[in-house]
Amino acid sequence: MNKILSVMMMMAVATGVAVAQTNAKPGVVYRGTDSEIAAKDFGYDAKPKRKYTIAVVVKSAAAPVWESHIIAAKRAGQNLGVDIIAYAPTKADNIEEQKRILEDLVTAKVDAVVLAPANTEAVKGPVKDLLAAGIVVVYDNTMGPSDLDYLTFVGIDSVEAGQEIAKAIGPMIPGKGKLLVLEGVPGQSTSDLRIKGIMEYVAKNYPNLYAESAVTMWQFDRGRKVTEDYITKWGKDLKAVVSVGGNQSEGAVEALKAAGMSSVIVGGFDVQDPQYVAVKNGGEAFVVSQGVYDQAYLAVVAAVRALNGEKVPRLIKTPIAIVTKANLDKMDERPEAMLKRR
Repeated sequence: MNKILSVMMMMAVATGVAVAQTNAKPGVVYRGTDSEIAAKDFGYDAKPKRKYTIAVVVKSAAAPVWESHIIAAKRAGQNLGVDIIAYAPTKADNIEEQKRILEDLVTAKVDAVVLAPANTEAVKGPVKDLLAAGIVVVYDNTMGPSDLDYLTFVGIDSVEAGQEIAKAIGPMIPGKGKLLVLEGVPGQSTSDLRIKGIMEYVAKNYPNLYAESAVTMWQFDRGRKVTEDYITKWGKDLKAVVSVGGNQSEGAVEALKAAGMSSVIVGGFDVQDPQYVAVKNGGEAFVVSQGVYDQAYLAVVAAVRALNGEKVPRLIKTPIAIVTKANLDKMDERPEAMLKRR
């Protein structure tokens, strides 16, 4: 069994948190089986027993990656014959606004909520309320509270993703000098676990490579400012910059270009427009695909199957892929590419 899933399950047993589903619907599955499955093996089909309404709540109304998630979820709704209603904080990663959205959904008579939490633990209260109201909860892309009876998590193993980033960047340096790792939002499992994967892999496999991480909140401007600070701090010892998500790596590219240090290798995350252009133009050596279309689409499929009373594994793993110029067009995950998917 996947190590991350195992840890989450042990946490749930240890804490013993349970939700009294006072309004649970007969025949509906609320908690997935303690198992995992690859996205390709889970499949894309489901036949709803009636017209379900599923709310999809992402982290931001503006970020292209979340637009891609909404497009994929709506395509799933169209193909499967269920209603999809999309919600997002107007300000990126706004925890309080997302919590208010979730609280409103408790009484909105939706059948399921597909959620990408703005903060993994901060949404615990609203998620408990959703579950108590008999609403199925699926985590999309980002883990929510693991000690509740959520249905399933659809996404990558973020520790593994961090390891893959480290594996990709190490030989390019090769394995020596200083590496700047750009964090996202502390408290979001996607950022925390990817950082963990990078740091542990570097420490174990590249003893001559010093890695340090800095918070950039997924933002371009903060990525640029942090990189400028580290150019001053490390100078020519800075050999590479990698990001665990968002647009901060593109900010790093700008800072390095302005400093005349374009030879520093940059690795980004996701295959949205800024990353796509950066790889195409040579500003970034690679980016990481996490299968965002599958994450949102299969989250809807999982919700439909659970509402039908079918068993669903508690972890549906989407693939991790290193994307370079060679496979860039094939791995395109920009919203316009998502619209062409079926």
